[in-house]
Order: sequence, then C-alpha cells, then structure tokens
Amino acid sequence: MSKRTIPSNERPERTQILWVTLVLIAAYLPLAGHLALQISAFVGLLFAIRLASLRWPAVLPGTWPLAALTLIGVANAAVTYQGWSGQNAGTALFVSMLVLKLMELRRKSDIRLVATLIGFLVVVEFLFDQSPWLVLYLAAVVLGGIALLVDLNGGLGEARRRGAVAVAVRLSLQALPLTLILFLLFPRLSAPLWSLGLDPSKATTGISDSLEPGAISELVLNGELAFRARFDGTPPAADQLYWRGPVLWETDGRRWSVGKDIASTDPAGALLEAARPIGYEVTLEPTDQRWLFALDMPDSVPNGAFISPDHQLIARQVVSAVKRYRVTSALDYRTASPDPARLAAGLQVPDNVTPRMRRLVEEWRSRSQNDWALVQSGLQFFNRESFHYTLMPPRLGANPTDEFLFETQRGFCEHYAGSFAVLMRMAGIPSRIVLGYLGGELNRVGGYHMVWQSDAHAWVEVLIEGRGWVRVDPTAAVDPSRVDNSGASRMLGAGPSVRFTLEQADAIARFVRNMRLFADSLDAAWQDWVLGFSVEDQLALLQRLRLGELREYGLVALMLAALGLTLGILVLASIRERKPLDPLQGEYARFCRRLARIGLDRLPNEGPMDYAGRIVAQRPDLAPTVERFMDLYIPARYGPGDPRDTLAALADLLRDFRPRSRRQTSAKRFR
Repeated sequence: MSKRTIPSNERPERTQILWVTLVLIAAYLPLAGHLALQISAFVGLLFAIRLASLRWPAVLPGTWPLAALTLIGVANAAVTYQGWSGQNAGTALFVSMLVLKLMELRRKSDIRLVATLIGFLVVVEFLFDQSPWLVLYLAAVVLGGIALLVDLNGGLGEARRRGAVAVAVRLSLQALPLTLILFLLFPRLSAPLWSLGLDPSKATTGISDSLEPGAISELVLNGELAFRARFDGTPPAADQLYWRGPVLWETDGRRWSVGKDIASTDPAGALLEAARPIGYEVTLEPTDQRWLFALDMPDSVPNGAFISPDHQLIARQVVSAVKRYRVTSALDYRTASPDPARLAAGLQVPDNVTPRMRRLVEEWRSRSQNDWALVQSGLQFFNRESFHYTLMPPRLGANPTDEFLFETQRGFCEHYAGSFAVLMRMAGIPSRIVLGYLGGELNRVGGYHMVWQSDAHAWVEVLIEGRGWVRVDPTAAVDPSRVDNSGASRMLGAGPSVRFTLEQADAIARFVRNMRLFADSLDAAWQDWVLGFSVEDQLALLQRLRLGELREYGLVALMLAALGLTLGILVLASIRERKPLDPLQGEYARFCRRLARIGLDRLPNEGPMDYAGRIVAQRPDLAPTVERFMDLYIPARYGPGDPRDTLAALADLLRDFRPRSRRQTSAKRFR
C-alpha cells in the first residue's frame, strides 16, 4: 500500500521545524541540571540529529531505526533510575519520548502536538524548581510556543511571521486576568504538587540528626539558603541568634545521635520562666525532615507542629516544600528538669574515655566549688590552651575526642561541642548537643535575616541545678587570634593570580553583595505572595472581601462567575475593536467561507487576486465561478462606481456556488 500523499498546505515548513526544535531545546535546558548525564546525552543526540536533518534530510532515522531509538530511550530511563516510577524517572521518560517525536514531523499537526506538549513539559519543570527567574525564562519559552501555534494555524508568511510573537503576547496578556482569578479563588490543595513526595530518593542538604567530625565543616562551604526570618520588632543581637534544631543524646565516642530510647513525639511542658519574648516568621526551605528551626527557646507552637520534650520544634509532616510558620521565643528562660530517662542519657559516657581525660576532669572538679564553676573551667581550657578553630582540621583516629583534646587541638564546632559534652558528663554534669544555625545575614532590602547552610553550628547544653538546661558554646571560647579561615580560601580556589587593588576588590564585593541581597528579596517576595499563598491565606482574603462564609461549592460558584464576567468583558472588547463589514466585504467573506469548507482557506497575507490565482491553479474546475466573482468584486470594492449595483449579482452568483472537494467530485463522477 502506498503512503497517503500529504496535502501541500499540511506540510510543515523548514522554518517551523527549526522553530519547534529550538523552543523544545530551550524548554529542556533547565531540566538538564536535574536529570542524569546519560539522559541529557541521549536527548542531546536526538536534538543534534533533528537540527542536522534540516541541511541533510537523509540523517533522519527511518521506521526501524526510530523504533530502536525508542527502545533505547525507554531502557535508558529505566536503567538510570531503576524503574519508571518516581519524579526523575517519569520526567526522563516523558522528555525522551517528546524529543523522539521531533524525528517524525511530517505534518503541521505533528508540530502542533509537540508545541502543545511543551506546555506540559513546562509544568513538569516546576516540580524541580519554582524560582521567579525560572518562571520568567519559561514564560518566554511558552510565548515562543504560542507564537508557533499562531503561525501554524494562521498560515503566516515570512512577512507576517514576525507578528506572531506580538499576537502571542496579546493572547497571554488577555489570559492574565483569568489566571489571577483562578489563582485567588480556585480551591487550593493543602500542599503544592511539588511537595507531595513524588521522588522519595531526591537528596537534600542541610542539618541531619547525627554529628561526627567533619559533618558541619562540610556545610560551611555550602552556599544554599536554609531559611529566612522576619522579626516583628528589633532583631536580637547576633550572639542571641541560636536557631535550635535536633538535640543529640547518645554517643559512641565518635558519632552523636538522637538515640532510639530518647526520641519522642510527646509534647513538652511549658518553660518554667520566659522573658524577653520576640515574635518572628520563618520561611524554611525544603529539608525532607520534620524538624523546624526556632530561636532558643521556642515558647509558642505554630499550626501543624509541636514542641518536643527537648524543646525542639517539630512539624507533624515532612517539610518537602517551602514552609512558613510563626513562632514566639523567649530569649531569657528557665527549663524544667528532664525526666529520668533523659537524665540518665545525659550522663552516658562512651567506652573510649582515656586516663588523661579523667585526670583533666578531676583537676577541674578539685578547684571548682559547683557545677557552673566547672563549666567555666572547661571553657577556660579551650581559651588558654593552643586550640585552633579551622575549616580543615586533621583527620582523627580511633579515639577522636582524646586526640583532639591533647594532640591536634585543631577543629571545627563539632569537635569542640562533642569533646566538651563528653568532659561534662565525665564530671557528672548532664549534657547534650544541639544542632542548628548561628547568626544570619541581614537583608536590608527585604528587611529580614537570611540564614545559610554555611551558618550551621553545634553547641552544648548543660543541666545546672536551679537553672535548668543552660546553653554553652565552647567554640566561642577559642581565642580569636587562633581562628583560621585559610582553608576556605584554598578550597574556593583563591590564589595570587587574582590582581585587584583593595579598593577595587571592596567595591566589587559590595556590588555583588547588594545584587545578591536584591535578588534574594525578590525571591522572598515570590515565596511570600505566590508560592506561599496557602489555604489559610485564601481564607483570609475571602474574610477581607466579606466572603468568609463561602464553602467549597460557593467558592467554585464565585470563581465561575468571575471567570464568566471577565470573559464577557474580553469578548465585548474584541467585538468593539472589529470594524463592521460593509455589504461587499460580507459577500467576499461568504465566498471565502465556501472555499474554506473544502480546504481552500485564504491565507492572511493574500489579497483577492492572489487568492483567486491560487484557487484557479489548484482547482481549474472552479475557475469560471472564481474568475466571474473577482470580475464583479474587485472593481466594485476598489473602483469609483457605486458598489450597490454589484451586490445583487454577487448574491445571485454565491446562491448557486456550492464547491465540492476533489474527493466528493470523484465520488460523484463514478456513481
């Protein structure tokens, strides 16, 4: 059986094939950083074949090679992600099949299909990233796709093709009011789609629930944002910005962890004393963990969370999307005594305690009148001895605490916190380690603090009679003259080849910092007003509009009414923009519609004479009627005479003009 001949008006132009290929490449680029290298290599090969085929059509694969490429694409996704389930695997399979469709763009309808599926690909990309910069980029990609559809459906020639983008922009602007109504009034999910855990294997960085040498120093060079905090009033001093996270009790001498017997989901009691309260709002980046961060000590519980017996703020669900919550913390506080299980855990000592560690603790105890004095002796030890704070501490052996205290004396906050907590337990003082963040960078543009992963920190809490758990930061006891940050410079690749004057370097640093703060303030506004627009925000908006009594069905009815009103306004505006047709134009439009029914559409760039010439060339059997119509219409439309004299003749001609397609004509001939 021979292949069906594709009509000339359905064959895609070379420019349209190039157009859809470039739009798809632009749509794929943001995904390349999220998918495996072998997926991008396969997709890149297909793009190269399609682009090369525009010059050398023979490189396009035939039926069997295309089937083989399809099997390779399916197997590539399955092998890379151990199956086809999950966010990454599904995206890889979808992208591979979509790009394979570029190999068979035989009709304009094929290009329409690919252009439409690019819209779905854009939606998929928001499962990976929701930044405002990506939205702007993908908006340009979508405009390119809409312009292509305008060109395909309108048959724009080269002269009109440049106007396709303007048409796409106008259509998009007309859709903005509808988009805003849907955004504000459409019943919302309790969580956005990208927070539904579609890919449980996706890794996140940040604080974990364990600690060992090197764990936090690795985070110091991580430039990712951990969270933002906006205070209600004057922010606390920098040395008060201890953002509390997981609390660690159990240690084997190297690694600290929460401890199976200690972890609890029971709510904690209130603080015995709470003074200097401060309220603030936190916007937490996804962690795929349940813990939230709050200043020492949290004294209020946001919705969907609770405070553990360790005074840690914990969410009831995993934080898999950006989460906003309000907290009140007490900067001055007194906690209650722990339960017996926690008291025992706070005194657990690892098996690798050495004699010189015992002698050191005994020396402190002998000259200390009480537990708090012994704590001060420990801090003085770190201050007076040759301890150095460094990002690149030496590797420790089987007994890291002893080696750090008496041999290397070089470490990061996890070294100081871990060793100090062990020493306090050896002295009979219950202690535990708290993981979290210290400090934060004030963004003066946005009026909030930015806390980075590089601000990760570990400190110790000791139990003092009459005071409860007291925060002690042994890292802060190190003499400032022994703080070494050179490791960070080496790891960041700084070197003598960079030649700037101090003034130039300072000016560049200020400019880069200000641009970064401005960009982050835009991102924060995007998070607050768009991504963070939750069910609660929607209800608050309805309350302000005095529509708070509406439930689901009422909200849907309101949304549909608003959509109908907006569509009506747009339609009326469109009708008013149209110039009314005179009777002659009406007859010409009727003539064009008759021909369009049999596939002979008038192109937007065709005048009457060009249109008639093309019709006669394609359908000589219609030539007498077409030429007669044009002989009447053109002089009446463009000549000096009275067109009313011609209207009756045109109407009579069209009354009997019922053109048939070639297939209908052939069928009638052979009956």
